[in-house]
Amino acid sequence: MAPSLSPGPAALRRAPQLLLLLLAAECALAALLPAREATQFLRPRQRRAFQVFEEAKQGHLERECVEELCSREEAREVFENDPETDYFYPRYLDCINKYGSPYTKNSGFATCVQNLPDQCTPNPCDRKGTQACQDLMGNFFCLCKAGWGGRLCDKDVNECSQENGGCLQICHNKPGSFHCSCHSGFELSSDGRTCQDIDECADSEACGEARCKNLPGSYSCLCDEGFAYSSQEKACRDVDECLQGRCEQVCVNSPGSYTCHCDGRGGLKLSQDMDTCEDILPCVPFSVAKSVKSLYLGRMFSGTPVIRLRFKRLQPTRLVAEFDFRTFDPEGILLFAGGHQDSTWIVLALRAGRLELQLRYNGVGRVTSSGPVINHGMWQTISVEELARNLVIKVNRDAVMKIAVAGDLFQPERGLYHLNLTVGGIPFHEKDLVQPINPRLDGCMRSWNWLNGEDTTIQETVKVNTRMQCFSVTERGSFYPGSGFAFYSLDYMRTPLDVGTESTWEVEVVAHIRPAADTGVLFALWAPDLRAVPLSVALVDYHSTKKLKKQLVVLAVEHTALALMEIKVCDGQEHVVTVSLRDGEATLEVDGTRGQSEVSAAQLQERLAVLERHLRSPVLTFAGGLPDVPVTSAPVTAFYRGCMTLEVNRRLLDLDEAAYKHSDITAHSCPPVEPAAA
Repeated sequence: MAPSLSPGPAALRRAPQLLLLLLAAECALAALLPAREATQFLRPRQRRAFQVFEEAKQGHLERECVEELCSREEAREVFENDPETDYFYPRYLDCINKYGSPYTKNSGFATCVQNLPDQCTPNPCDRKGTQACQDLMGNFFCLCKAGWGGRLCDKDVNECSQENGGCLQICHNKPGSFHCSCHSGFELSSDGRTCQDIDECADSEACGEARCKNLPGSYSCLCDEGFAYSSQEKACRDVDECLQGRCEQVCVNSPGSYTCHCDGRGGLKLSQDMDTCEDILPCVPFSVAKSVKSLYLGRMFSGTPVIRLRFKRLQPTRLVAEFDFRTFDPEGILLFAGGHQDSTWIVLALRAGRLELQLRYNGVGRVTSSGPVINHGMWQTISVEELARNLVIKVNRDAVMKIAVAGDLFQPERGLYHLNLTVGGIPFHEKDLVQPINPRLDGCMRSWNWLNGEDTTIQETVKVNTRMQCFSVTERGSFYPGSGFAFYSLDYMRTPLDVGTESTWEVEVVAHIRPAADTGVLFALWAPDLRAVPLSVALVDYHSTKKLKKQLVVLAVEHTALALMEIKVCDGQEHVVTVSLRDGEATLEVDGTRGQSEVSAAQLQERLAVLERHLRSPVLTFAGGLPDVPVTSAPVTAFYRGCMTLEVNRRLLDLDEAAYKHSDITAHSCPPVEPAAA
C-alpha cells in the first residue's frame, strides 16, 4: 500500500500549535486597534487558522470513519478533544443507522458523516443579523453584522442608548441600524448627524402680509402694534382693544390703536396712563376772591334787573342816588327810576364807554350823553340828583349832565307817591326804550345810597349770595370759570362780488388766552341738526396718537385732529392762538409759531370738504365749551377755565351780544393771576 500524503496524527497534533502562533501574531496587531475593530479584524483570521486544522482533520476522518467503521476511541484520535468527539460520535451512529455501515459504500453515508464536524451546517445563526458562521470545536460562532448582537446575532443593538448614537438632536433606532433626524425647523446636514436651521423666511409666502422673523428651529410672523397675526389669512388684523376693557369710560377703537375718552363736561380728562380718568384741576391760581360789599350787575344774562326796589312816600319826594362804579364794559344799563313803561322814567346807561341818560316825561322821550369815558376799570363815584326842574348827573362830584325836566319821577297813586328803582336792568323790554341798547352790563357797584340809605336789605342779601358779588380785583378780558359756555349764531359762508353766485367760506379765529387749567374748549362750531362738532380749537394735555402727555393746542374737524402746536399753558402768561381755515388750507399758530399738520394733503382736503358741508347748514359758534354732545364728537369736550377774548372773522366777539351766556362767565372782566404765581 502506497504511503499516504495526508497528514498523520503527529501533523494533526501540531495543527493547534500552528493555530496558536497565528492567533498570537494577530493579537499583536489587535493591541493597536480599538476593541470592537480588533474583534472584527481578528475573527476572519481565526477562521483561516482553523481552516488549516479542519482540512487536516477532514482527511483523517475520511480514512478512519468513512472508509472504515470507527470506534469512539478512534474518533477521539481524529478530533483530539472530548467536546467534538461527544458531538460527533452519537451523530455518526445515527448516520450508520440511516445509511448503513461504511462497507455498504452508500454515498449518502459519506455525505452524512462528512457534514457532522461542521456545526455551521445547518446554519444555527440568525440569517438577518449574521455575516458569517464559524465552526468551532463542538461549537460555533456567529459573526454579527453591524447593529446586531447576541449568540445567534438575533438581538438588535440600540445604538441610540449610547451618546444618542452620535446624533445632534433625534436618534431613531431600527432593527440592525439607526438614523438621525432633526426637530421641526431644522434639517439634517450632509454628515447625517448634525442639524442646521431652516430659514423659513426665505419663502416670501411664509407670513403673507406680515413681517417674517427667522428663529432657531422656527420663525415668527410679526405685525405692528395694535395688530395680531392671523395664521389662516396670513395677514395682520386689527386688535379691538376696547373689547379688553382698557378704558375707564369711553373707548374708541381704530386701526392699530385705540383712544380713551373721559367726560370733559363733567370735569374729567385722561390721566398719565392714557386709560383712566382724573379731575381737571387749575394749574395757575387766579385771584378769584370776591368782595361782600360789592354788587355784580352782570349776573342776569337775560338783562332783567339784579335789584328791584319800590319806594312809597306820603309827600312829594325827589330822587337822590349815589354809588361807586367800576367796569370795562362799554355798554349796558346801570339803573332805572320812575313809574311804569308809559309814564315818567329815566334810564342811566353806558354807551361807547360814556354815560347816557334816556328819559321819558309826559310821553316825550329824550336821550343825552356826556362826560368822560369811564369803562377803564377804575372806581369812580356816580350820582343822580333830581332837583326842582333839573336832573344832575355827576362823576366824581363833577357834574357831567344837567337836563331840564318837566315833572317828577315820584308819581302819585292812591294817595301815595311811588317810585320804582331797578339796578342792572329795566322792568320792560329794551326795544321800548327811547333808543335801544344792550342792557347787559358787566360792572360792579359798591357804597350805594338810595334815598338816604333806606335800602339796607340789599347789603344783607349780597353778603349771603356770592354770585351777586364782584371779584375784588379785575382786568380786561372775559373770564370762563370752567363751568359753562356762550354761543352765537354766525354765518361763515360769503359770496364775493367778483365771484357771483359761487359761494366761498372762511373761518378765522384769534384767541387771546391766559389759561388757568390745561384742558378745555376755546372755540367750536356745533351743528344742531346733526349734533356734530364740525370744528373745534381746544387745549389738551396729551397727544392722542402717540399716547404721550404733552401740553398742546389742537385744531380738529369733528373728531380728527388737523394740526397740533405746543403751548406753555400753565405759565400764567397771555398767549395768542390763531386759526385760519378756507378752501384747501388749514393753519394753526401759537404765539406766531405754526403748528404741525397731523394729516396728509388728501386727508386735509377730505376734512375741509366735510367742514364746508356743515357750514352750508345752520351752525352755532361756541366759546369756552360745548353743549351736551358725545365725548367722541371732538378731541376735547371740557369747559375752558381762564381769561379769553375771541375775534372771529375779524370781528371781536362781545359776550353781552351772545345768543346765550352762562351766568358765571364775566363778559368784560377777568381776575388776574395771583402775584405769587405770575
